[in-house]
Amino acid sequence: MNANIYSEKCIASIRKHLDRSGHKYITYPKFIFLCGKGFCSQAEYTQSNRGITDDFIRRLLPDTHIVLSERMWEDGFDNSIDLLIFEEFLAEVSDAIILFVESPGSFCELGAFAYADALFSDKLIIVMDEEYRGSKSFIATGPVLKAREDGSKIVYADIENGALLSSSEFRTEILDLVQKLKSKRAQINKRTVNKDKNQVYISSFLIEILEIIRLVQPISSSDLVQLYKDIKQFDEFTLVKRDGNKFKREIKFNYILKLLQTAKIIEIEGSVIKLPNYEKTQHLMLKYFGNGIERERNRIICRKYRYGEHL
Repeated sequence: MNANIYSEKCIASIRKHLDRSGHKYITYPKFIFLCGKGFCSQAEYTQSNRGITDDFIRRLLPDTHIVLSERMWEDGFDNSIDLLIFEEFLAEVSDAIILFVESPGSFCELGAFAYADALFSDKLIIVMDEEYRGSKSFIATGPVLKAREDGSKIVYADIENGALLSSSEFRTEILDLVQKLKSKRAQINKRTVNKDKNQVYISSFLIEILEIIRLVQPISSSDLVQLYKDIKQFDEFTLVKRDGNKFKREIKFNYILKLLQTAKIIEIEGSVIKLPNYEKTQHLMLKYFGNGIERERNRIICRKYRYGEHL
């Protein structure tokens, strides 16, 4: 990292604006993780339960980012993380999970989410086919019952004929979810400010990283991590789930960048990261008054020009 640009004086100036609050309510960005039957083409997805629900939610809440593990998964992840842990990462950073139990893969996802120590229970909506209503099958009395007892919402629909159109209870759940995501004081929008290097909550870390990009962009991914540590005065840090527990496998920084890039929140050219719609960024870690953040950014940009960093 260029010490002439990110000098101790520069970092100290940013650090003076660290917010002392314990938590804040963040309404952007919002991620909804849709799980269900796989698809082979965009046309097939558009006609699927996930595709129809995707379109319905975006109409009600245009700034929502729909997360599909298929579009996030890359062969390069295979050596460092398995698909179930990768989906656990996506579920952790998402504000809501909607699972259509309609294929062998989605039955596996149901079991994984249902037995994840109730970690996802308050943001999980499980959509079961009508044939399971009142059923005594293993699915109904096992993972579905466990999820319900932990607080997940269970709704029934004629999945083969379009869950959203066939089930008023499912539509009601979606409308209720949208209202919660819009609310500035809904529990679902509460984020803890990271202050302990051994417990850096990943959902809060994501917001804090966007704050830094907004302030100093363009910036390389390696400089971004180092600047985060310098501002926080962390030598290292550990990303954790919202219950404070570590992930079973290391969640690498490039997974987070991939999520933000796929959602088109950031742009990455080579190793350089930019935040095009920076005006949407909300502040969790830093607190500037008036045009203070613009003055800070102008000073940093001037130093980048002065010391020859590519802009």
